[in-house]
Amino acid sequence: MHTRNAAVALAGLLAFAGLWSGWPGAYAVAVMAAFLISLAWGFAPAAPAALAMLVVAWLRRPEPEAALFMAAALVLAVWMGRELELRIRTVERRQRRLKEDLRAMLRAADRAGRFQDPEELLRRLPELLSDTRLRQVCVLDARNELQLEGGCDARRLPVPPAEVLNAGLPSYHPGPEGSLLLLPMCDRYVVVIESATPLDEDERSLFAAFVDVVCLLRRRLEENVEARRFGRLMEAMASSERLETAVAKVLELLLPMLEASSGVVMIFRMGRFEPLAMAGRMPPAEEALLLAGLPAGWGGIWKSYVSYRPLFISDYGRFSLRVQEVYDAGVRSLAFVPVSGERRARIVLVVQDERVREWTEEERDFLALVARGLGLMAERFLVSERLDALLRLEREVLGLMIDEAYETLMHYAVLLVPGAEAGSLLVRTESGDYAYAAALGYDLEKLRQITYTLEDIRDGWYRAGRGKWERGEPRVISTAERDIAQMSYKTAPVEVIDQAGRVREIKANLCFPIVYQGEVLALMNLDSFSDPEAFDEESLEVSRIFAQQTALLLHEQHYRRLLERAAHTDPLTGLANRRSFDEDYEVFWNSARRYGYPLAILIFDLSGFKEVNDRFGHAAGDRALREVARVLREQVRNGDHVYRWGGDEFAVLLPHTSLSGAVRAARRYAAAIAKVCLEGHCIQANFGAAAYPEDTADPEELLKLADSRMYQAKASGLVVEPRD
Repeated sequence: MHTRNAAVALAGLLAFAGLWSGWPGAYAVAVMAAFLISLAWGFAPAAPAALAMLVVAWLRRPEPEAALFMAAALVLAVWMGRELELRIRTVERRQRRLKEDLRAMLRAADRAGRFQDPEELLRRLPELLSDTRLRQVCVLDARNELQLEGGCDARRLPVPPAEVLNAGLPSYHPGPEGSLLLLPMCDRYVVVIESATPLDEDERSLFAAFVDVVCLLRRRLEENVEARRFGRLMEAMASSERLETAVAKVLELLLPMLEASSGVVMIFRMGRFEPLAMAGRMPPAEEALLLAGLPAGWGGIWKSYVSYRPLFISDYGRFSLRVQEVYDAGVRSLAFVPVSGERRARIVLVVQDERVREWTEEERDFLALVARGLGLMAERFLVSERLDALLRLEREVLGLMIDEAYETLMHYAVLLVPGAEAGSLLVRTESGDYAYAAALGYDLEKLRQITYTLEDIRDGWYRAGRGKWERGEPRVISTAERDIAQMSYKTAPVEVIDQAGRVREIKANLCFPIVYQGEVLALMNLDSFSDPEAFDEESLEVSRIFAQQTALLLHEQHYRRLLERAAHTDPLTGLANRRSFDEDYEVFWNSARRYGYPLAILIFDLSGFKEVNDRFGHAAGDRALREVARVLREQVRNGDHVYRWGGDEFAVLLPHTSLSGAVRAARRYAAAIAKVCLEGHCIQANFGAAAYPEDTADPEELLKLADSRMYQAKASGLVVEPRD
């Protein structure tokens, strides 16, 4: 400052000295001195100094033109210095103001960094800027047009907050009574800054930078909150021993975090969504609906499931796939989030609210994070459950009769393989063909009419090559790539497979041979009626494991069946023996009583058989018994079971048969037996018939009644008692 004043004073002295002495360059020095005095000391000192220099120059008697030029130059120099001085002072004031604002922003940013709650940071934002020269600061929720903090009236703003948010740029509005600056923040909010004075570009940029800093801090705090919440959820899941328990704990913690009214976690199994857990204020009508299971293709949950993407519905009343029962139960907002780990999502997390609400980006991101963690955890649980189910399957199958074992295998296959809704099991017969042994979702009795050759199954239906067939590799086809119905028609009667097999409804098929030591024992078909992409790599992986387990079980069942057949078969005739009759009779009786269908018994012996033994020997008698067994097998109806009790006594069990039907069957069997002759001696038979429930509701009484009627027929010389 002192140096500048000394320089200005020296310039003035030089100008006066030069003018007094008549130095030729004194005029230029005088103009420069006037300019410097005006710039450094202001207009008040510069004007008298310029006038004094003009007087000194006049005393030297200059030319009039030179005097006028000198006067104009001095005035211009003073004016230019004055203008420049004003501009410099303006810049200095602006710099001081920017420094003050910057210091205020730094203090505010420092205080903002001390908050732990993102919502509190948002609420206290106007307070953070309270020591600035701003008139007012407020925060608006631009999406919902709600005022969060401050006293701004969103309706009186020159631009709607939503428009500022969508543009993503500051909006500045100067006015005679002050200025307004609207700044978008965090993709949702708008900060309104009201100043009594205009805000230049640097000041606006400074406030915008501060808002960006606050937004970054808020996001960091939200991430910290989400991390803590997610940690609690993961801890709850990790402490659970079952999937149902884990998802129940997740819902209990999640609903308060989101301030939602209710939630449910659904898993897609066997063609339906079933609840794993429910929580919150679930309306009773909706709870009953969920417990009954939701079919494929139903509402928003199916849309989210097949698209693999979350679906957030703010106003359920306007949703095109609205389920009226759910809406009537009081649900107004929903979030469907597929739960996926490394595999395709088979589980959907559903969060509901009784009010119309916007799902924020933070909530959507948090739900996606929760679904991801739950998906990874669910995969571990599901793998464990499948292993447990395979162990149960082994225990159950080994204790069942072969037909029941087939049904159990079929049920577990549809249950365990992801995407399966129905299925059928074809087993190789003694002739080498394949026939239906079990089915789920199909008419098994009608399917039993169909048999397939090896070529039909392997080359016409499986169609993945002989090598994969012999290795038991699963193959998948869908309606997106082939016409499944036309494939089926090439190997099966259209009128049967169309209705009993529902081939026109099948969207995807997973087929895998069940191989033991290179031998294909059976073929499993699993089908989806709802989703062409139902079967993925996980489905193939599970089917391979299931096929290996099933091959071992079928192999053991085969040898068990051989042993049981030996223990339950009469070695002479090949018919089932009395032991087999006793076991089968108990099973058929229980089924008839449980399901209310009739059951008939025929008991008969051979007349004149003793004479055959006496006249022709026991070897001839054995031949006669074998021949009788042969004609009985030829005459047996589908569902009838023939037994040799011992000696020349036989029995027939006839499920679903009344007493009159049993009498007709007895006459048919008797006519066939009468054709068995040995060297002119023909064999006759006498039958006793009894039926449940016509004759009795006691199983022992039914046997005794049939036996006594046989003796009555024998004594009366009748074929069957009771007579027609």
